[in-house]
Amino acid sequence: MHAYHILRAATEMFGRQPGELEASQLSAATQRAEQARALEDLVLSSTNGRRVSIPNVEVDDAVERIRQRFDDEIAFEKALLESNVTVTDLRRALWRELAFDAVMSMIGDEVEPISDAEVEAYYTDNPKPFHRPEQRTARHILITINDDYAENTDEQATLRINAIKDHLAQNPSDFATQANTHSECPSALEGGLLGHFPPGKLYSEIDQVLFTMAEGEIAGPVQTEAGLHLVLCEKIEPAAVILLEEAREKLRQHLSNKRRKARQKAWIKTLK
Repeated sequence: MHAYHILRAATEMFGRQPGELEASQLSAATQRAEQARALEDLVLSSTNGRRVSIPNVEVDDAVERIRQRFDDEIAFEKALLESNVTVTDLRRALWRELAFDAVMSMIGDEVEPISDAEVEAYYTDNPKPFHRPEQRTARHILITINDDYAENTDEQATLRINAIKDHLAQNPSDFATQANTHSECPSALEGGLLGHFPPGKLYSEIDQVLFTMAEGEIAGPVQTEAGLHLVLCEKIEPAAVILLEEAREKLRQHLSNKRRKARQKAWIKTLK
C-alpha cells in the first residue's frame, strides 16, 4: 500500500509516475505519501474507523475510475507494474481511501446546519466578494514583429496591420473573418476571440485601451511584446453587485464546507 501512496502523490503533484521523477520530486512525493498514510492509519484506527464498512462494489467502481485514465488495459497494468503496485494492493489502498472519506464525512455531518442568519451576516460583513467588476468581451488581430521574416519586419508589420484596419473601418462586421485570415495568434481559429475579462487580465497595453472603448469599437494598432494588435470591444458587462438571493445557496455551501473542515480538523487533533 505504501507504493500506491507514492504513486498517488507522484501523479497528483507532478502528473508523472514515480519512476519518471527526479530525486527531489520523488523525495517530495514520498514525504506526502507518508503523511497521507499516517493520517489514514490514525483515522481508521479510531472507533469510527473500526465501524466503517465499504461494499466491494464501491471498490470495484474506484478501480474502474482509475483504469479509465489509461488508454487500455495494457497501459493500466504497465503503470501498476512500474510502480510496484499489484491489483490487490490497489484494491486495499482504495478501500482505505473510501473508508477514510466515509469517516471524515461522518464527522463533518455532526456540525449544525448553516442558518439564514449566518448567511446574511457573512454577506453583510464581507461585501467585497459580492461586487462584480466591469467585464468586457474582446477580440484581437495580431501581427507579430520578427526581423527574421521579411513580412514581419517592423515596417512591414505596420503596413499589414494598417491595411487590415483600413478594411475594418469600412467593414467592421468582418473582424472575425479578418482575424481568421490574418491574425498570427492561435485565437485566429475562433475569429480572434480572447474571452471575457475584468480589468488586469490582458497585456497592460491592451487593457488600458480596451477599458476606454465603446461597445463595438475597434482600436489600434496597440503594440505589446507579442506584436501589433487591433482590438475589438465586442461586449461590455457593467459592474454589478451580486444580490444576497443570488448568492445565498452558494454562500451557504461555502460556509458549511468551512464548518465541516473545522470540525474534522478538531476531531483529528483529539486523536493525536
